[in-house]
Amino acid sequence: MKKKIGMIGSLAIVVIFYLMAFTLDIPGWDPTGEKLSSASFIYAGVFLAVILLLLTQAMPDWVVVMLAAAVLILTDALCLKAGVWTPNAETGQSVFTTGGLFGAFSGSTVWLIIMVFALSAGISNSGLLNRIALKLLSIFPPTYTGAVFAMMLTGTVLSPLIPSVNAKVNILIPFATSTTEEMKMEPRSKGALGLFSACYLPAYLGGNAFLSGSVYASVICGFVTEYAKGLGAEGATFSWGSWFAAACIWFVVLLIGTYIWCAIICRPKGKVEFSKDFYKERIKELGPMQKKEKIAAAILIGALILWSTGSIHGMDTGMIGWLAICIMCLTGLLAPMDIGAKVPWGLIIFIGVLLGMAGFMNTLGWSAAIAGVLRPILAPVVGSKIAFILVVCIFTYLLRFVIIEQNTALVVVMAVFGGLMAAAHINLYVLIFVEFMASMTWSTTYMNPFSMATLNVAGGKYVTYKEFQKTSFFYMLINIVGCLASIPLWSALGFFG
Repeated sequence: MKKKIGMIGSLAIVVIFYLMAFTLDIPGWDPTGEKLSSASFIYAGVFLAVILLLLTQAMPDWVVVMLAAAVLILTDALCLKAGVWTPNAETGQSVFTTGGLFGAFSGSTVWLIIMVFALSAGISNSGLLNRIALKLLSIFPPTYTGAVFAMMLTGTVLSPLIPSVNAKVNILIPFATSTTEEMKMEPRSKGALGLFSACYLPAYLGGNAFLSGSVYASVICGFVTEYAKGLGAEGATFSWGSWFAAACIWFVVLLIGTYIWCAIICRPKGKVEFSKDFYKERIKELGPMQKKEKIAAAILIGALILWSTGSIHGMDTGMIGWLAICIMCLTGLLAPMDIGAKVPWGLIIFIGVLLGMAGFMNTLGWSAAIAGVLRPILAPVVGSKIAFILVVCIFTYLLRFVIIEQNTALVVVMAVFGGLMAAAHINLYVLIFVEFMASMTWSTTYMNPFSMATLNVAGGKYVTYKEFQKTSFFYMLINIVGCLASIPLWSALGFFG
């Protein structure tokens, strides 16, 4: 039923806006006092239809945006033929072109995202991360607090090494389960939740502090770079080092909050310990370091050195990653079929086309129009840094109860706040980073499918969703504190005007 509503509703929206485009004359929407063009109303109708289709999940995300792009380009051709509008005198191009709607694929953003997935596949194939995890886990004393420290440190160290949060968390979570068993903790106890959360929070969420640590970081980077052009707002271009510099305060708060939650609030009553040789025996079972692990380690170390010294040599972060991927292919770590099987091409298409569509938001006058309507209402909020971050966080938390898909929630937040960023002199990074981090909660079972999958990997014996939901609520608080604490840093970086 929901899908039918999405299909019928989106078609109705498109028809209504197409009729408005060719029959209405509405002056005074933009600052110049001129009416929005026919192309503006056509674009608005298609864009609103995209949002409705995404909200109702009427069809796959990539199909929605490809359908929208096709409708706009074909409409452009018909309008040119009918003389409704004419090509630009200087460029010779019309309004909705293939180059405009698919322009993001010619830039670095999409290729950075593809690189992240391909690099993850190669590193996962090597088995190196499992050895690193066991080595780190064996360092700390065999106590509950020592285990929390070990899980947190392992997740933190693994964060920049592999962009796949799935791989990192799925490597660590079984260790949390086996450690819980070894300590003879009760199922669904606070201690079991503490060890589980100590793995999940730094590895899954902490990876966003590194451009190489999460595909979400690459997506945010792309939106900050490309979406800003469409909104007429200030964006930013990041290297590996500058990305971490911008997210480091939030990351530190996340780690402090994780320790408070896991080691203090969830600490079990009484003394719990496990064998000193528990992890060392598992390391012995792995045997000597294999050739593919050594190759992966050398590639990773080289890539990390180049990424972290980008300000010195000026080489592109994405191309460094692609060089590493090519070496993996040459050394057999990455098979050609892995590129087809382990890169989610549907997501790549969705992000690339969505970025292209966003480019028309400003050029067709809608950024100014939306800002003109919302500015009187939201001006007090946008004018205060603290209020702005609080409102974006809380708005996103509430929005995720009704919007299942994370990228769709971002589109909605951008539609509400994006047009105000230029006038408020706020860099788009602040809005998108705060929104994305706020949207990664799992306060209901349908909000974050990955959290549910992680519980399944753990077996569901020691921690169930009812317990893990408490960690989500605590993370919501940690995230707000981290974003607010980042205000001085973001101001120093020029992200607030």
